[in-house]
Amino acid sequence: MLLRFLDSLKLTAKERIIFLKVLALGPQAASSVARQLEMPRNTVRSVLDGLVKRGIVVQTRRASTQYYSAETIDNIERMLMRRADQVQEELKVQQEALTSARSEILSWTHSLARPKITFYEGISGIEKVYEDTLTADRLHSWASVDDMLRTLPEYFETYFKRRFGKGIHMTSIHPDTPSARERQSRDKEELRTSALVPSKKFHFTPEIQVYGNKVNIVSWKEKLGIIIESQEIAEAMKTIFDLSYEAAKAYGQTTEFSSNET
Repeated sequence: MLLRFLDSLKLTAKERIIFLKVLALGPQAASSVARQLEMPRNTVRSVLDGLVKRGIVVQTRRASTQYYSAETIDNIERMLMRRADQVQEELKVQQEALTSARSEILSWTHSLARPKITFYEGISGIEKVYEDTLTADRLHSWASVDDMLRTLPEYFETYFKRRFGKGIHMTSIHPDTPSARERQSRDKEELRTSALVPSKKFHFTPEIQVYGNKVNIVSWKEKLGIIIESQEIAEAMKTIFDLSYEAAKAYGQTTEFSSNET
């Protein structure tokens, strides 16, 4: 457990050796520690002074000699609690400052004349892409239910509920599979209007979503997500979606409980 504590402090090998020696010996002059460890005195003194600043070694003076000893457990614990409070306070200040500067930051980073494209890699990156859709008013999507649930089954169970909780309606098109039919049976409880198309004729694996001024593309095979921010592109993709959804309804596998939402 002691080594775990030292690991948590990210001490160097030299700092660890010197701290353990002081812990074992009690109050010692830097020269005494250096002699027992067969290390240069100036090096040991420098390390000890650094550990004093870290709050795990305390420095005292007797006559003209400085002594070093390990800080008490209670004092180390209080020091760590103070640091935790300071970090929380700093994060709170930073969060408030970010919120107040949000519009100004966006004015610097967004250009109406040039689309912004952001790439995300890996599972965690794909989750960030989906988290962004929870800022939307409504969603339009082409998606393979099988690939979604095969890759992130637990994530989507919570995602659907959170999307519903935010009142974000989705209109979607899916290749017709048993998994897609089962998901479609939950359309009302998941605030979705969906259409199924023959999977043999219209098979696709990536998901494409259109919302607001954004289009995202998620590749399940390549574990890659892309968010494109462009009003022009988003409007074009929404038009293409409307066209494809009208065609998809011809196959008859649709939910129409909220067809006015499409």
